[in-house]
Order: sequence, then C-alpha cells, then structure tokens
Amino acid sequence: MVRAAQASEQGPIFRWETIREVRPDTLPFKDPVYGKTFEIELSSGHVVNVFRADDGQFYFCHGLTFGGKEAPGGIVSPYSGKEVRTILEYHYRLVDPESAALPGDIIVWSGPGGETPHSAVLVDPVVLAEKYYLDYSSLLRSKNGQLPERTMTLQKLVEGPEGYGESYNVFRRK
Repeated sequence: MVRAAQASEQGPIFRWETIREVRPDTLPFKDPVYGKTFEIELSSGHVVNVFRADDGQFYFCHGLTFGGKEAPGGIVSPYSGKEVRTILEYHYRLVDPESAALPGDIIVWSGPGGETPHSAVLVDPVVLAEKYYLDYSSLLRSKNGQLPERTMTLQKLVEGPEGYGESYNVFRRK
C-alpha cells in the first residue's frame, strides 16, 4: 500500500514506546465498541489521545490514515477533532492546489467546531485537464466506522446520505 511505504520512509508519527493507558472508553456505534483511551507522544513531541478497542483489531478512519494499524499491542485510532488537527499541524502540510495531490497523500474532512469527521488515503488521484481540484473519480482507501476498509471514489465519500460533503483538504507528510 502506498501509505505504508511513505510512512516507513519517513518513520512513524507516533513514538510507540510512550503509549500510556488513560481510561476506559466506548464508541457509541449501533453495536458499541468497547476499549480504552491511550495517550501517545508524536515524534514532534506533542501528545494526542487515541482509541484502542478491547479486541485490538477494530479501528476507524484515522487509524488507517495516520498509521495506527502499525501500533504494537493492537491498532490505535486518533480521536477526531483536536487530535487530528494536532497531527496535521506538526506532521503534514496542505497540498494547494489539490490537483497537485499524489498517491499516499491524505484527505481530511472538516466540520463545525473544528471537527474532523473523516479521513482517507489517496490511492489514485484523477485531475482533468486545466482543473485545480481532484475529480470525483479519484480513488481513496477508506475505513468508514464499523464498515470494512475498502477503496472508494471521492464521489462516494462526498455525496449521499453517508457522505461527508465537500469540506475537505489534501495533506502531505512534511
């Protein structure tokens, strides 16, 4: 996978040896996911909170996007909002125009109050001639909630009742 190769060349953003359990937590899905909140130091020195399911296997989009699948002892997913914004600020840069996006870049959706409801890894960016944005046929690797990880079009992630809208930006590892 493109993202894994990019991460290994630059090293993980997480300092795995610093992971520390904070408290029990339950994600409020239709079928609740039981687990724990952990804090972990980033390679930048900043600390973020992440979720680890009790089964060590469940993860959500931010675990896929930011390399949480590589965590020793079980997959972790950074929480939406402040945690994702901290990771972006210290480890990523905005790709502008988005038509300059490359495979392995990430897309992060934004919402009210600084929320980051979804993120995905760009697999195959498609840009039409003389356009400065990604075409809806661009392919991304996504993990939507409790659904399996899969490759989807940008259109599917933007539109429809389960879509996240057009409030997104493209980022690249610094």
